[in-house]
Parts: sequence; structure tokens; C-alpha cells
Amino acid sequence: MRIKNFNQAGSLVESKNINQQQKLTKGGFKMKPTRFLIVALVLLGMVATASALTPANTPITNQATGTYKDANNNVMYDGENAFVTSNEVTTIVSQVAGVGLGDNLAQAMSALSSTLYDVTITNSGNGTDFFTIGATGASDMTGSYSIEIFHDANNNGQLDGTEGDAVITQTSSLPYSDTYDLLIRVTDTKLIGSPSGETHVVTLTATSNFPSASDQITLTTTLQAASVNGETTIISEDTPAPGEVIIFETCFTNSGDTTAYDLVFSTEMPSNTSLVTGSVSIDGGNSYITIPSTGATYVGGVLTLDLGDLGFTAPDNKICVRYSVEVDDPLDAGLPIEFPNDNPSLTYDNEDGEGGSEYPVVTPTESEFPAGGIVVEQTYAVALTGTGDDVFTGDPSDSLVFSFKVINNGNGGDTFNLGSASDYVVWEFYPDLNGDGVLDATDLNGGPISATAELTSGDSAKFFAVGVIPSGTPDTEADASTFTATSQGLGTVSDTDTAATTCTAPVITLVKSVSPAGNQPPGTILTYQVIVVNSGTGVANTVVVSDAIPTNTTYQANSLTIDGSAAGVITDASDGDGGTKTTNSVVFEFDTMSEDTGATDTHTLTFKVAID
Repeated sequence: MRIKNFNQAGSLVESKNINQQQKLTKGGFKMKPTRFLIVALVLLGMVATASALTPANTPITNQATGTYKDANNNVMYDGENAFVTSNEVTTIVSQVAGVGLGDNLAQAMSALSSTLYDVTITNSGNGTDFFTIGATGASDMTGSYSIEIFHDANNNGQLDGTEGDAVITQTSSLPYSDTYDLLIRVTDTKLIGSPSGETHVVTLTATSNFPSASDQITLTTTLQAASVNGETTIISEDTPAPGEVIIFETCFTNSGDTTAYDLVFSTEMPSNTSLVTGSVSIDGGNSYITIPSTGATYVGGVLTLDLGDLGFTAPDNKICVRYSVEVDDPLDAGLPIEFPNDNPSLTYDNEDGEGGSEYPVVTPTESEFPAGGIVVEQTYAVALTGTGDDVFTGDPSDSLVFSFKVINNGNGGDTFNLGSASDYVVWEFYPDLNGDGVLDATDLNGGPISATAELTSGDSAKFFAVGVIPSGTPDTEADASTFTATSQGLGTVSDTDTAATTCTAPVITLVKSVSPAGNQPPGTILTYQVIVVNSGTGVANTVVVSDAIPTNTTYQANSLTIDGSAAGVITDASDGDGGTKTTNSVVFEFDTMSEDTGATDTHTLTFKVAID
């Protein structure tokens, strides 16, 4: 019975199958919704979420599977399996570079000392790599610093002489995800110590060797320094007779932001006087220092006292030494009584103990006697003057060179930051190392720079501003650039000079026409004309004009012309005559088209087709 029913329905099934096959093949493959869902789920199963870089050279293998049914929903088998499989494809993971230096760091440092930054380099690529290490730095005032990069071989955060704790410029070879420990030493090298509150910013850069990838962090060091000033006054009769006593008091104040250590006061007695040995006291008290004693001596007319440390916050930021001298007797009237040069004086260190570095000696000012000197305040002034061309024209990507000189017109040493502002030209600064005003390879190797070296009063130095006109800058676009030199000693003091640039770029336009115009019957020969114009002020190179042969037309062999082909026949072949017939188009080429110097550079191009 089943066979009979099947046979009776056979013609219907066959007809249904034929119709379904026609539906599937007409106009291309059409997937049933259920079949599409199955395949989509298989494809979705191939998607994985990546959380970390896959190691280099790792093979990634992929193969698709699918199930399907026939038109009567019978499961189709591939051999014994109720699914089909695709071919297997494999992708090998290539190496990419990556490097990390961690977060920016900042810390304080005493003047005349050094500090260490502990930095770890991480190979965040997916393969073995090594990294070049470099550091640059700049002070925001007048300080000077040295920067050294060491390998912290045992990762203890100290320079302890361990083998490998050496100055480096690059790491050893680092496997994937491995680290390399650094110590960056920043040292205050200014002879008298950099000023309190000054910051020095070091930019540390690690650059991968495969391929180039880099990371940067900044190390910001803020200087802390003691700043001790003093004053000597007379607190007794200032016109003494021979044999009488003069009482002096010298007071020192620390207005800095860190303690002054190991203070030593010293003074040679004023002329025509001698010390009253029992008169020496601290802070004007009634307790007198025994001379000589530990930390207090009077030898060869010089009084020396160890005063300990001097804090930087009230009430402990001031200390006074009081002492008396007796005027010699006999002594002629009218003779002067005055301190030798640089007396009294105070020395002190930036750190406690033998490891400290000594600040410059303080010689107190005298408010009454003896006559004091005047400290000339430093003034700041600068001049920036162009020494060459300051009006430029150029094509996009051209380089421009503005030469200039920076003069320190202040009365002390100063360093000047260099800067520029422009509409579109991008400028970098280079030193004129031999001062000849001609930019050469040696000068380029000396930069780019952002500031001058320190210039003494009245000194000058020559530089180049090298600018580039960006690609794509429009024709006749004007740029006004301003160059600035700004004092680091006083940031409000600066000077400027200017330069003007005009871009010369090509401007190509195409104007097309057809003859005869209007509706035309089959067989009509149509002549297409294209007028190519460069109306810009810059030369155009490698000009290529392509024109497609219209559908329902037939190209007329050897009908190409350029400017009427006065120079000869333009063939269809690619033979260097400027015109070529390809399969579906015609192509015209010109090596150059001149800039507009009053009359635009123009070419007239034609070719012919017949309407099919």
C-alpha cells in the first residue's frame, strides 16, 4: 500500500522538486531560512573574543561544517555523516611590536644632588624583541641637569655596583611579555645649585626594533633647596674711640623649602680690632660660647663656629651670632674700621653628613657698617632677527629655510625657548653649528631643537627654522609664520620675527564636449573633445586623462588627436606618443603641464566613435 501511495504521489513530488530546483537556480542560489540559520550559527561559532596578543608564529586553523535537508525535509548525508565539512584553512600569526613603560613619575630632589627613577620596560608585543632607550629633558628655569640610564640588573632599585648595573642605550633581547628594569638618574649639575621650585621634565622613550613601536613617559623632578641670606648690623656705638667695644650681630634666615645642614660661620675681625673672646653668643642670649671649644675656634684673627642645621619654617628658620670687638689702642683718628672682603661668611650643605654638597658661600649684607656692596639684579632681554629670506613660495611638500639669530641682550646668562606659529607651514629648529648661514647635513644632525644653549650676556647664536608645506595645500594659499625666542629666566620676555609663504600648486580642470550636438541616428560619427587646463601657479606632473568609450558605440581606429596632432600622428598603441586606446577607453598622458604665468597651459584632446 505504501508503494502504491508513493507511486501515485510520484509525479507530484517530481514536479515539486523540479519547481523547487528552478526556484533555487533562477537568478542564483537562494537559501531557505532554516538552512541560512544553520550556516549562520556555524559561522558564529567560529568567532572568538581576543583578550591578549596571540604569540607570533601561532597557527590558527579553521574549518566550517553544515547540515541540510532535501526539498522534503529529509536530512542529507555526506557518506555516513549527517553534515558536510569545508576544506581547512590555516593562518600563521605574524609578529607585532609593543612596548610599555608604565605611568608618569614625579618626585622631589635636593639641589646639588641626584635622584633615581625606577622604571620597568614591558615587551607588550607578541614576539621576542629588544628596545632602544633614550631620554631628553628640559628645565623650566635656569637649571642644568644630567640624565643617565642604567640597567637595574638585580631589580633592587639601587645603583649598587652589581654586574650589569651599567649605562645602557638599549635592552637585551626580551621574550614575549618579559620585562627589563631601568634606573634613570637625574643629577643637578648647576654649579651653584638649581633654584628651589624648579622642575625638570625628562621624556623617556623606549622604541621597539621590530617593527618600530614606542612608548613614552615623563619623569618630573621638583627641586628643593635651602636659600640662606644674612645681614650684619651694629647694635652699639658706631663711632667708637680707641679701646672701646663694637657689638656686631650677624643673622641668617633660610627662606628655602628644605633644611640647610652643617652650618659653619666664619669671620675675620674688622681692621684695627680684635675679638673679645668671652662675647660670642647665639641668638643674643646670655649664655656665651667658650673660645676655644668644640666647634668654636679663634685662630689668626678668624672666628669659626659650627652652628648645626637651619630649618626652613618659622620659628626655626633664623639664627643669629653676636660678638664684640675691641678697637685697637692707640689708633689714629679717622682710620677706617671695616671687614675684609667676603666676611663674615656662612657655608652650608644640601644634605646632612659627609654625603652633602656645599652650597655657595653666603656673605651677609651689611645694613650699617661697614659699607656694603650692591648686588646688581639680573635683567632679561632677547632679540630674534632674521638673517636671510623671509618671503617664500613653494609647492606642496617643499622645504623652506628661515635663518635667524638670537641675541641675549640681558646682563646675565640665559637660555631661550624657540617656538613658531603659522597658518599651515610646519617648522622645526636646527642650530647653525658653524655659523655660515648655510643649512647642511651637520646642522640637521644637530637637531631638531626646542631651545638655545645658554648664552652669556651680549652673546648670540645662529639657527635655522626648516618648514614644510603640507601635501594638499591649495594653490595661492598664504601663510604668515611667527618665530619666537622666549627667555627661560623670565618667561614674559620674548622677541619675534616673521616670514610669509605662498603655496604654488597646480589646478587641473577638464571641459568636455561632443560634435555633432543633439540627437543623432545610428551610424553617426561622434567626435568627443576634452580641454585640459592647468590654471594653477604650480607645475602639474604626470597628468593622465581617461575617457571611457560609451556603450552602443564603436571606437574609430587611430582617431586620437592631441592639440590637433600638429606634432605628428597619435596612434592607438602605447608607444609614448601621449595617446593610447585600451580595451574600453582612451587614455592621454602628459609628463608636465606648466604653471599659469599669465596664460594657462592647455591641451585639446579628441577621439571618435560611431553610433552602433
